[in-house]
Amino acid sequence: MKIESSKLHFSVGKSKGSHYKIFHIFKEDAKKHFKKKYSSIVDEKIFSGDAGQQLLLHAEKIIYIGLGEKAKFQPRKLASSYIKLGEQLIKWKEVGLEIHIDSSLSEKISPDAMVYHISTSLSIGAFPVDLLSKSYRERKITPGNIYFVLENQKDEDLAKKGLRKSNVVSRHVNGTRHIQHLPANYFTPEEFVSRSKEIASENKLRITVFDEDRLKKEKFGGILAVCEGSDKKPKMIILEYNPAGSNRQKKLALIGKGLTFDAGGISIKPAGEMHEMKYDMSGAAVAIHTIAAIAELGLKIPVIAAIGVAENMPDAAAIKPGDVYTAYNGITVEVQNTDAEGRLVLGDVISYVCKKYQPEYMIDLATLTGAVIVALGHEAAGLLCNSPEFTEQIKKAALTSEDRVWELPLWEEYGEDLKSDIADIRNITGGKGGGTLSAAQFLSRFVEGDVKWAHLDIAGTAWRGKASGTQCNGPTGYGIRLLVDLAETLSREK
Repeated sequence: MKIESSKLHFSVGKSKGSHYKIFHIFKEDAKKHFKKKYSSIVDEKIFSGDAGQQLLLHAEKIIYIGLGEKAKFQPRKLASSYIKLGEQLIKWKEVGLEIHIDSSLSEKISPDAMVYHISTSLSIGAFPVDLLSKSYRERKITPGNIYFVLENQKDEDLAKKGLRKSNVVSRHVNGTRHIQHLPANYFTPEEFVSRSKEIASENKLRITVFDEDRLKKEKFGGILAVCEGSDKKPKMIILEYNPAGSNRQKKLALIGKGLTFDAGGISIKPAGEMHEMKYDMSGAAVAIHTIAAIAELGLKIPVIAAIGVAENMPDAAAIKPGDVYTAYNGITVEVQNTDAEGRLVLGDVISYVCKKYQPEYMIDLATLTGAVIVALGHEAAGLLCNSPEFTEQIKKAALTSEDRVWELPLWEEYGEDLKSDIADIRNITGGKGGGTLSAAQFLSRFVEGDVKWAHLDIAGTAWRGKASGTQCNGPTGYGIRLLVDLAETLSREK
């Protein structure tokens, strides 16, 4: 399964030929900019420079993008504008762009970050996700080339740096979105293996695949319990990146939940939105594409990406509410709700990676709870972490990447009601409040040693019905930009 490439081609420097020129206008500069030829545009409020506004003058091949007030400028608003423009661009035939970056914009955001966000957003917007439609097969996408023209030519090297990063990151964001969006009959646990092998081959990564027999032999009770009702066999897939010249003590582990479909098992989900449960493998998709991006960028930090892959279905053989299984680390777990299955899979993978690799840092990503959507909507992932230092590093990466996180408490009190009267713990608390927090407490039982561990609940950010900021409508690939920026920071540590 080949990883998809963008149809867009970017360069730094002036274009050759006729292209649409793009200019950015702050709100307070709009009147002055248009005062001679197009004063009526502002007077009649056709274009005022509000953030996200777009004005197309086709006769002159000019596009104006509003930035809002200078004091309130947000890169995510600019990114949103370019996602929309990317959607337009692939509908046009051989239309190129010349994006002008003047000094007033460079004062607000560094040239490399600006070019990175703009080009990544264009690539995301220009990546169609109607993958299985007849129109997709018949569509011919022929965009023109895209050029960045900087007012200060001394910034061109920085712009090229941002563009190089974007070419890698956007490819893997879109690669994640591609497999997120595929239905469960197209993307099975076996397909996850194929995708992972392709990533390993492209980037010279070591890959290990645990099949059902090995999972049984090494007693991965959580993964095996979840898949009992499905005819699709479970997997655990591990990718390893060990760059030369890195500090091998500073390992980063990425753990992903990979439920290729989650019907809820015996505790079956309501029918209404069940089709969206093809997205329950989003955390695993992000993990394997993030390690690919890190390797392609050549970052000097060892990384392990480990994913548990299964399907959760109701069947006569499926695990039942009240059943007890033994996890990989020996803890016995009473399953009171079979729809709280992701934590069973993650628990086994987390404890194995802690034992086998002893990473200094570990992040798991999972579409784990609906409760996080109640708390945060679709604008941020819930962040729960056992290390204040690591929490701050993740928050800083969220600011630079525009993949938002919001810290939630990892207090022990939220785990008190996980105690079972027959086993060591149960998989839910039984109450209605704090579901995201008790789920993180469950996972914390599988973190061993001095690992700095963070849990990202991405149920609200992995896919969405309305575009916002750096995130498009539908599958978003959330987490790759965040984790790449975090890996850049960690790779610079001594």
